[in-house]
Amino acid sequence: MTQIISIVGPESCGKTTLARALAERFGASWVEEYARGYLTGRPDYDETDLEAIARGQLALEERALDGEPSVLVLDTDMLVIRIWWQERFGRVPDWVEAALRRQPARVYLLARPDLPWEPDPLREAQFDRERLFGVYRRVLGERGAAFGVVGGTEGARLRSAHAALKRLGIALPVA
Repeated sequence: MTQIISIVGPESCGKTTLARALAERFGASWVEEYARGYLTGRPDYDETDLEAIARGQLALEERALDGEPSVLVLDTDMLVIRIWWQERFGRVPDWVEAALRRQPARVYLLARPDLPWEPDPLREAQFDRERLFGVYRRVLGERGAAFGVVGGTEGARLRSAHAALKRLGIALPVA
């Protein structure tokens, strides 16, 4: 059975860097964020685009799981899309909630927004990261998700993630 680790949190909090570092450190497979490629070069998006992003993210995850890796690190998942949808459009479609209920078990690493903001044309919430961090924490708690909070810069963030995974009972071999 594949152990899935999903990195979640507000924008510009090091999710992609952490996902890559964890995958490298533990010799794990990883799934990138579908939205980044989809939205590059687009000045705006609507719910149709967000649905395409959600379905694309699900397809990437399913394809990765078909390879039956022992560990799979996700740069993002449906929880991020659910929160994004709620924040941007004020409601979440039933199919998104259903997809969340059907997804394979996973543990979450919630990244603190304690890194400096890095400008990016795809980012929208520079001054709202702390509030959004609270939204993630609340939603993870309401769902009864197994999660740990990670923070710090560079190597400290990776050590924080490793410690959080150990607290969650995930013992990963170092590659």
